[in-house]
Amino acid sequence: MLNINRRARKLETATFGMGCFWGPESRFGQYPGVIRTQTGFAGGTTAEPTYRKIGDHTETIQIAFDASLLSYEDILNIFWNSHDAAKDRSYKGRQYLSLLIVHSTEQLETAKRMKSEREKQNGKEIGTEILYDLPFYPAENRHQKYFLKRFDKAMDTLLPLFPDHSSFIHSTIAARLNGFVRENGRLTDIKDELSDWQLSEEEEKVLRKVLQNIRW
Repeated sequence: MLNINRRARKLETATFGMGCFWGPESRFGQYPGVIRTQTGFAGGTTAEPTYRKIGDHTETIQIAFDASLLSYEDILNIFWNSHDAAKDRSYKGRQYLSLLIVHSTEQLETAKRMKSEREKQNGKEIGTEILYDLPFYPAENRHQKYFLKRFDKAMDTLLPLFPDHSSFIHSTIAARLNGFVRENGRLTDIKDELSDWQLSEEEEKVLRKVLQNIRW
């Protein structure tokens, strides 16, 4: 089976919540440094949370990114620019909190520094909760690549590229197209980026053909 995912030079993980997780997964999927995206739950103590039994967890997304192309600081700028972290988000308990799960002391220091700088700049407190390296629980399949799955013809073209649904969910091309269908990025941007994915000649040819022939 071909490996049609973008290769990463310096792979890192970022996990965060900023409201309903469908939108953020689409937004972050467009960026060239992002390797894969996934929706899920984090930040609470409830065992094995699900969408219907989320308990005290927050809807989150987790992304794997190439830190040589997209820094954690870049990600936090997008994160805070994409939602109002000063707004009271407790109307549904913890489900839609502004939340950062940091995975290293470096991420923790960066998050605290940037939060403080933004508070001084904007003159108001940021309500983002910052927690250290807590478990991430993937959401059910129907919540993964939610917007892309609305396009049956496109899915019929994409799914045969992968050995199973999990491989599709974790693919770079699914992340990009899940962004594209919500007007986060353009098909031409994806095509232009492919030459930097470090794919084999055959792998790149397959993806270019898919992007050329895909129907919506």
